[in-house]
Amino acid sequence: MHDPKEIADRFDAILKTYYKAWFRFHPEVAVEAGHDAYADRLTPYGDDEIGALITLNRELMFSLEELDSEVLDADRLVDYELAWSSAGLETELLLEADWRYRDPERYLPVNAVHQLLVRPVHKFEHAIARRLAGIPQHLRGARQKLGTQAELIPPLWLTSSLQTAREGARFIRTIPQHPRLQECDHAIPELTNLVSNAATALENFANCIESDLLPKAAGDFACGERHFVHILGFRHFLDINAEQLHSFGCELFDETASRLREACMVLNGNDDVASMTAKLADNHPASDHLLDSYREAMQQARGFLQQHDLVSMPEVESLAIIDTPVFLRHEIPFAAYHEPQPNDPRQQAWYYVTPCNEAEQLSQHDYASIAQTSVHEAWPGHHLQFVTANMNPIARSLPRLLNPSATLYEGWALYCEQMMLEQGFQPAPEQEFIMLKDRLWRAMRIMLDVELHCRGLSIEDAAQRMVDGLGMHYEQAMADLTWYTRAPGVPMGYATGWAIINCLRDRQKQQLGDDFSLKAFHDALLSGGSMGLALVIRRVFGDEAWADVESEVFSVEKAE
Repeated sequence: MHDPKEIADRFDAILKTYYKAWFRFHPEVAVEAGHDAYADRLTPYGDDEIGALITLNRELMFSLEELDSEVLDADRLVDYELAWSSAGLETELLLEADWRYRDPERYLPVNAVHQLLVRPVHKFEHAIARRLAGIPQHLRGARQKLGTQAELIPPLWLTSSLQTAREGARFIRTIPQHPRLQECDHAIPELTNLVSNAATALENFANCIESDLLPKAAGDFACGERHFVHILGFRHFLDINAEQLHSFGCELFDETASRLREACMVLNGNDDVASMTAKLADNHPASDHLLDSYREAMQQARGFLQQHDLVSMPEVESLAIIDTPVFLRHEIPFAAYHEPQPNDPRQQAWYYVTPCNEAEQLSQHDYASIAQTSVHEAWPGHHLQFVTANMNPIARSLPRLLNPSATLYEGWALYCEQMMLEQGFQPAPEQEFIMLKDRLWRAMRIMLDVELHCRGLSIEDAAQRMVDGLGMHYEQAMADLTWYTRAPGVPMGYATGWAIINCLRDRQKQQLGDDFSLKAFHDALLSGGSMGLALVIRRVFGDEAWADVESEVFSVEKAE
């Protein structure tokens, strides 16, 4: 029998060595995780580097398999499962669907510059100067790599990358005026030239996309059923197949559509969802009060949580509500959350709201939707969840930080919309209508996630489904679908996670009876970090609890 402490120390050493090397291949991810040793580098993509990354992943998997893992404690076993699974998934993708020939967006270094302006890093001046200086050569190599097999690139991805590159160039030219650079202790030599050269390189890259790559692009964005099922199993730890997931999505969509029509009948005297939506859309703030409206709604949600003691509140946090950065606005038509670094003592996060002036755009920010969005994105949704994870040493282990699952972070946020309404926050009848309308959208995401990646559904047909079934504008649907195609297994996470949490809560209520505490349930659920809900439930509530929940939600037989 091996000494458990010796095995635990060896396991910790394996992970420490692995991630120190892994960050060299993922410098932007490293900065987000609070590790800035490679903050002066751009993502490498040469054949030697990719070969070394594949070897590194395989060595990790081999080292873990050689370990006597049965003597590891429960939390290390979770990290073991996460590390092994993520290394396998990354290696599979590199070998079977190498992003370097398919995904121009992955080459764009705009976020690599932006993150240094908002994240605390050592040697900031050195890091940003080196990254800016590296952009021209980085993008020249990217153009060559993409040009070798341009027919593999999905046209949709090229169109999105074209816009990111052009907006990114405009953003880069503005950074000398950024407060972070204005406050530098030491001036950056040749900053004007570095900025100009980097922006020009992005513009040249955009021109290359338009003139050289777009005419040849004919690639398929679908990841395929085999890899999709691997995502379900090795990222979300769901023991189901694509068909079972799709059936669940269909049932949820039909059930939610029925409830939405009933809510509409109560509000409007008929089941005309489109008419009711238009009526609510008329009640929105003016464009110059949009940010203040979100700030007020988020403070109301925070105050409600404190008053009703529904979940433990973090002692330290900060959430800035600001305009969406210009280079992200085509990807974020409305709003989005940017979580804090795990080791940031202020736990500074950002909530982006995309500016709009046209009445049609403002109609998407009606007051009822703003209230719901504030619950989803901030209190008690994403912001509370990510800060809570960051404050827990176990929950912020590198395997958990680097392998978040939408079943947890999006499932929790969608559940919060329902839970806050149940508890009496914003109890107006139209609030339930908005909640159900958004849940219908998330239920459709499950079906589209499967059909886009496993059943050959075209982006145009998917967009029309969203127009017909959700009342979306076609352009809005296309913007939403673009990220579905780039992130298989994420769109399904919202409503899937919501259903899992509700099922678990019902089970705990039934088992504990009068001893059930909603706050204790929430705190326990959030104690494991942002990893797959299946792992959280197995670790915190037990294997039997997960077996019951998975069987109930997906109508699968429990293993004996």
